[in-house]
Amino acid sequence: MGAMSGVARRLVLASTICSAGGVLAGQAPPTARPLRLEPGLVVVSAINDAVQQKDYEAVSTVESADANGVRETTDWAIPDRQAPEGVRRMSAQTMLRADDSQHARRLIIWHLSGDPETFPGATGPTPSADVFNDIQTKGEAPIVVGAVSKADGQGFGMLSGLFAGRKYFRGTVKKVGVEPVRVIVDGAPVSLNAVHVAGTLTVGSDSGEAAFWWLDDAAARFALKFSFQGSLSQIVRIDRPKLSDPLAGLSTPACRSDVPGIYFLTDSSELLPSSQPAITRIAALLGAHPDWTVTIEGHTDNTGADAHNVDLSKRRAESLKTELTTKHGIAASRLQTAGFGRTRPVDSNDTMDGRAHNRRVEIARKC
Repeated sequence: MGAMSGVARRLVLASTICSAGGVLAGQAPPTARPLRLEPGLVVVSAINDAVQQKDYEAVSTVESADANGVRETTDWAIPDRQAPEGVRRMSAQTMLRADDSQHARRLIIWHLSGDPETFPGATGPTPSADVFNDIQTKGEAPIVVGAVSKADGQGFGMLSGLFAGRKYFRGTVKKVGVEPVRVIVDGAPVSLNAVHVAGTLTVGSDSGEAAFWWLDDAAARFALKFSFQGSLSQIVRIDRPKLSDPLAGLSTPACRSDVPGIYFLTDSSELLPSSQPAITRIAALLGAHPDWTVTIEGHTDNTGADAHNVDLSKRRAESLKTELTTKHGIAASRLQTAGFGRTRPVDSNDTMDGRAHNRRVEIARKC
């Protein structure tokens, strides 16, 4: 990946290259489209910064998936007091080769400044097919994990390890069991079955406890969450391209709809490029109903001060309105905005996936 530092390094814990496959656990409709690698798939991962008491997100979009491998673009934030909103966007491209996805024994769980786009012989936190097969057939697998050590980072907070280099920890992880991991898929909470593995990995006199929750699907197996030396990263949201009708609620008596596919930079009102497909769908729907007047509502989780959250939610709603009026020709008179901060949660704020569910945009139609 491109140059990164500070929070960015920690956030790329979340930017797994093979993080877009899988089958919904217990999914009843046989025709439902499973989670699979496909261009346009977006995976949002979070890691909690206990110091700043907020979830930093990395938003990864699959650009291509073919016989050569999987290419992704990832956007994330780092604190920057000189930036207008106190954070600065970082962006990088990664490429996982198809051969490494099948056979690699090395897992790079975050990237550092100056890293290349591709690590030959390595995956991200998602295991290769060979490693996953060992877990399923033998109950254990030898792996090598490339990570910044807590010892070198002087603590494992979001800003620690700014100049620390990567170490390669070796050891064996063993299967603990199969456990559900909750993810917001296409805007709705879903439990996905994950193979939980854990083990102690060492390099020289340094060691670390590692744990992974890999999707229980040999065709996908991506890392729903993982931890190393006490730091936990979790996929909190997966949005698939070509949704059938994500705004169907606007045409029902409820006259309201959540809007999957809208992504902002952490603690900022900057819309990320991966939001464009959803914005285009909103514009098309409003264009098809010129008599509609709607309110764009911003909502946050409960982290941070109330006044800050209300202001942030208002600015995010205004950002979406500006995008619709300036780039899609929707009349500003048809679009109202409101920000409710943390006051209207739809989920628990006690978990990372619940907080991700609460960080959302809704559109309400006057009817």
